[in-house]
Amino acid sequence: MKNSVYMTWAKYHAAARYNLANSGILGCDVADLPLKMDDIQLNGLNHEGYAPLKEAIATKYDVTPDNVVTSQGTSMANFLAMATIIERGDEVLIEQPAYDPLLSALGYLGAGIKRFARRFEDGYRIDSDELKRLITPRTRLIVITSPHNPSGVAVDQETIKQIGELALETGARVLVDEVYRDILFEDAPPVAATLGPQFITTSSLTKSYGLSGLRCGWILCEPKLAERMRRLDDLFGAVGSMPSDTLSVAAFRNLSLLEARTRAMIEPSTELVHQFLRENEDVLECVVPPRSMIVFPRLKKSDDSQRLHDLLRQFDTSIVPGKFFEAPRHFRLGFAVKTEDVAAGLQNLSKALRSA
Repeated sequence: MKNSVYMTWAKYHAAARYNLANSGILGCDVADLPLKMDDIQLNGLNHEGYAPLKEAIATKYDVTPDNVVTSQGTSMANFLAMATIIERGDEVLIEQPAYDPLLSALGYLGAGIKRFARRFEDGYRIDSDELKRLITPRTRLIVITSPHNPSGVAVDQETIKQIGELALETGARVLVDEVYRDILFEDAPPVAATLGPQFITTSSLTKSYGLSGLRCGWILCEPKLAERMRRLDDLFGAVGSMPSDTLSVAAFRNLSLLEARTRAMIEPSTELVHQFLRENEDVLECVVPPRSMIVFPRLKKSDDSQRLHDLLRQFDTSIVPGKFFEAPRHFRLGFAVKTEDVAAGLQNLSKALRSA
């Protein structure tokens, strides 16, 4: 497995006038982020991660700078963490359905992949008893997303702690991709990395803040493991990008403004999506998280959402077919774009559902 089929599709085929395939908050422009010329530096000391950025991340998530490894977005953070921890043939447990770049990266690294279910019928909760049956002394890593991509469902803290206890018993690590965590706002739990040395958190400024272009990602983990990750990261270059990192510091300084923008976009769109799902209960069923920017509806009258996707293209509207998440009856619906675009896109989706 040498590439992510989903990521290639997303780059070249997801865009549409009414983009309900979008998996993160609508991208910011310069007007959304107050900047001064001295916020941007071209060169500087950045050979172990830009210190002011590591400090900003550490302060936000209640860790120390020694716990922070900066990276090129969450996907690179995940790759770097996994590549540091596992050797070819090591056993890794990963959820199903899963975000394809995670699964593809593990395949590329030669992991011995085992799956545990996040079932629609169980509200996408993780069954810790199933994990207990699957985990072995050969297990080196457990990989989950919380909130889950594609369903948007967060893992409850009791289950996270149970997974951590299982990992401790076998010497495994737990990688929790928390890139959607910050859209939970005041309801967000502590990051997993604060729960014990077996936990690793990855995230970025992309999904929750609309700053994909900065490529500001990070890993939070215990200091000795963080140092191993920095040494592996030496393979990719001696220094980080100073323009990106200094702009990212400015973003953290203005995080309250970005959070307000995200909230203002998500909350009215969430109401529209919940109403849409209620109005289409005869053709759709869905686990609806209390707060999210994505959901993963299941078709009641079809076994494959590809035809629905193709029909929507006639209305210049996009969704993500469930085949990219090993669940063809489903589709991922994103709604973190302009409210009027969500409204129009949902109208088009209703029409296509009646025609499919």
